[in-house]
Amino acid sequence: MNLQRVIERAVCRPVEIVLTNNRTSIISFRKERGRVVLRLQRLFADAPPEVLLEIAELIKRPSIKTPLVHDFFRRNQWRVRKKALVREKAEPEGKVYNLGRIFERINREYFSDRVDAVITWGKRSPKKAVRKRTLGSYNAETGTIRINPVLDCSRVPRYFVEYVVYHEMLHADIGISRRKNGRRAIHTREFRERERLFRDYRRAVQWERRARMSGFCP
Repeated sequence: MNLQRVIERAVCRPVEIVLTNNRTSIISFRKERGRVVLRLQRLFADAPPEVLLEIAELIKRPSIKTPLVHDFFRRNQWRVRKKALVREKAEPEGKVYNLGRIFERINREYFSDRVDAVITWGKRSPKKAVRKRTLGSYNAETGTIRINPVLDCSRVPRYFVEYVVYHEMLHADIGISRRKNGRRAIHTREFRERERLFRDYRRAVQWERRARMSGFCP
C-alpha cells in the first residue's frame, strides 16, 4: 500500500508527506499552492487503509474527531518507546563545548522545546580522514544527533558549533519527506528557508568557507 497515493486520492490534491519522530504532535498539515504538506508520526507509515482515510478526511474537515487515528497510535506507541531504548550512550560534554547545553538552549529558542533527540560527540578518526568527514548527522531510527569531534576545538567559534547543532536539529524537527518518485527529500525548500533563520547563519557559512580555503578543515 502506498501511503501517499491513498491520501492523495482521498483529498484529490497533491500531498507531500513528512515522517517525523514527534511523540506529541502526531499529525499536522498545512495547505499551500494547491497542495498539502502533511507531517505524520512515522508509525502511520504502517497504518491500515481505514486509518489513512480518516487522516484524509481530517485534512478536508479539520474539525472532525479521529477515533481510528488515536486508537492506532495508542496501540502502537510502544514501538516509539522501544526505539528510545536503543539510543546510544550520549557523551555530550567535550573538552571545549558542552553539546547538551547548546542543544537545550537552541531547542528552547528555535523549537519551543519540541525536538526529542539525544546529542553526542562522535568518535575521533585519523587526521587523514578529516577532510572527508561530515560535521554532523541525525539518525531518525534512534533519535540521535552526532557531532564531529573535530569541532570540539578552541579554534572553532561557538556560533559555528551552534549552527551545526541547529542544522541537525532541523532534520529531527522537519523529518524526511518523500517525493512521488519515492526518493527521500532531506534538504527541502522548507529546510533551507528555516536554516536561514539561525541568527548566525551567514557568519557560520562564511567561516566554514574561509576555514576550508585556509586548509583548516572542520
